[in-house]
Amino acid sequence: MSHTHGQSNVEVEDHEDPDGYATWAIGIGGSFLMIATVAIACGIYYRAASSEALDKRINIRYEQRDMVRDAQHAVLLESAHWVSEHDEVSGEETSRLVLPINDAMNIIAGNTR
Repeated sequence: MSHTHGQSNVEVEDHEDPDGYATWAIGIGGSFLMIATVAIACGIYYRAASSEALDKRINIRYEQRDMVRDAQHAVLLESAHWVSEHDEVSGEETSRLVLPINDAMNIIAGNTR
């Protein structure tokens, strides 16, 4: 391919290297921007998680919890009884609370009468 007198021999894709300071400035600025973005996103996430945990811890329905506990206590008082046993070998007398297994399973499952 021939060139005219006014055309230069420099190809179109031949460019100079970019300025070193500009490259460093863009790299460092991009790093700070990335770190700041991640830190802000983590802050937003953990703030939301902690406020949700606080809401869950504070907003317990105490009335419902007390009703369930009272119902379980009533079942225990109704069906449980103390049994005293005398050990022949050691001579000790032991007392233990006996609760029918069906009532215990109903209490655990939350199916109180």
